[in-house]
Amino acid sequence: MERETEQKAQVQEWLINWFVARSKISKREPEPVQDVDYFEAGWLTSMEVVEFVTEIEQRFGMQLSDRDLQDPRFVTIAGLTEIILEHSTPISESR
Repeated sequence: MERETEQKAQVQEWLINWFVARSKISKREPEPVQDVDYFEAGWLTSMEVVEFVTEIEQRFGMQLSDRDLQDPRFVTIAGLTEIILEHSTPISESR
C-alpha cells in the first residue's frame, strides 16, 4: 500500500511539473490542482494533447488507448494518475 501511495505521488508530481514547465500553472497554486479539469481551465489545448500523451507514454512506458483518452478521468491530474497506475507494471531489472 505504501508503494502505491509513493507511485501515485510520483505520477502526480510528474504531471503537475509538466504543466508548470509550460507555464500553465504555478508550482505555488493556492488550491490543489489534482481535480481541476485542465481542458476547462485552459491548461491544455487540443494541439498540446498529442505532445502530452506522447510524453506520458514515453515517461511511463505505456500506451494510452482511445478508451483511456475518452475516460472521464482523463481530464484531471488525479484521474489521469489512476489511468497511468492501472497500466503500470513493476519495473524489472532486465529492461
